[in-house]
Amino acid sequence: MGRSFYIITGLIGFLAGVLLYLIFKPGLFIGVLGLILFLSSFLLKKTKLIFIFLAFLCFGLFRSILATHQTDFYTLDQYWDQKVELSGVIREVDIRRDHAKYKVEVEIFKSSVAYSRNAVGTVLVSSEKYPQFSYGDRVKIKGDLLEPGELEDFSYNNYLSRYGIYSVMRRPKIEVLETGQGNLFWKAMTDLQLSFMERINRIFPEPHASFEAGLLVGARKGIPPDLMEEFNLTGLTHIIAISGYNITIIIVFVMWLLRSLPRKIAFYCAVGSIALFTLFVGASPAVVRASIMGILGLLALNTGRQSNIHLTILWTAFFMVMHNPKILWWDVGFQLSFAAVLGLIYIAPHFEKYAEKLPEAFAIRESIVLTLAAQVTALPIIIFNFERLSLISPIANLLVAFALPPAMFFGFVAVLFSFVFWPFSLVFGYITWAILNYIIWVIHVMAHVPYASVNIPGMQLWMLFGYYAALIAFLVYIERAPLLKVRSGL
Repeated sequence: MGRSFYIITGLIGFLAGVLLYLIFKPGLFIGVLGLILFLSSFLLKKTKLIFIFLAFLCFGLFRSILATHQTDFYTLDQYWDQKVELSGVIREVDIRRDHAKYKVEVEIFKSSVAYSRNAVGTVLVSSEKYPQFSYGDRVKIKGDLLEPGELEDFSYNNYLSRYGIYSVMRRPKIEVLETGQGNLFWKAMTDLQLSFMERINRIFPEPHASFEAGLLVGARKGIPPDLMEEFNLTGLTHIIAISGYNITIIIVFVMWLLRSLPRKIAFYCAVGSIALFTLFVGASPAVVRASIMGILGLLALNTGRQSNIHLTILWTAFFMVMHNPKILWWDVGFQLSFAAVLGLIYIAPHFEKYAEKLPEAFAIRESIVLTLAAQVTALPIIIFNFERLSLISPIANLLVAFALPPAMFFGFVAVLFSFVFWPFSLVFGYITWAILNYIIWVIHVMAHVPYASVNIPGMQLWMLFGYYAALIAFLVYIERAPLLKVRSGL
């Protein structure tokens, strides 16, 4: 066994340890048990493989334990359901269609039962859309401090815990104390993202504006509920959740536009364009994660060195999860991005031979192949989290896959031109509007097909992992089948 195989084993062990803790919440004793097993494997002179796997499993468990939130005198969540007065700095701004949300890093805390003191924690504040506040504003907030709670079958507590948020405030009184208290780089990124969204809303009518915003930055809050339901019915919700898949098809389309250049140069130009795109739309964590995953997916498709790409993907997941273990289980966007990239690496090559007759214009062939490959690996995650299986999804994906790259590309170009020459932005805007209109029409028609979608409640963990185990076994079989035939003399 080569050194890379041991590294892969260790990285998988770490991710397994984090996943074990996040799913089952086993507590410290599991970590101690893992440590005992680890020492036992060493003392009993077991194989290096078991030694490495258990060592990194323990590492993953202990990293998860360290990331677990602990309530104490200085944290905010012990004062839920009380009137409080907070002072802090706005670190994120999220302007929606009818209200606004602000992520506030609290510095000073005061309640009816606690004197004014320094505090540790972040609170998510929901307020009216106007007046609007900016990143870096130091604000005083008065209102009720609340627990995020549960929304039907959705754990809002766990969802917000990914960002270190354990308390919320709704419709409080907000007063600006100072401005310009944030990091200059993130101030610029936040302003750029808000400006980007404002330009989209100026160029496109609704629901096209919200649809385009979903494609480019994953901001789907303005999409009407009836259209959102049609996305769910047709299994196309993934296209408006920024992920490695979205970024990958942008790169594919850019490479098609640069097809006259050597493939290697076109690839680097495409990657450079994604870096610029990421900065231009505000470099939010979701877009940065999706860009990294998308670039990895295309790197896998453009190199034949599979062992290297295995390591690259695992190292990327390792560092992301090491930074924030909670994303592995509570961040569906991360799960879908990771699953989509794995689909591009391991599933797409098997689909390519069946897609040879599809047209190459506008990267249609590659877009369809990548879409179907991503669906294969993302399907159980979608069913597990949303408890719905779209039976019409394969057909719907085929009908819209080729339209997504130009919708994203021309929409982005339209916004770029809106900053320098408005008439050109309208030209590209009309092109994008026509493409978006086609996609919305397909979604509407497909959603009204009888039995387009069925509810599958109560999917169990063993079903989720069983699907992936069966998929891995199938891929191993078809990879080894030609070799077995040669050895048997067939």
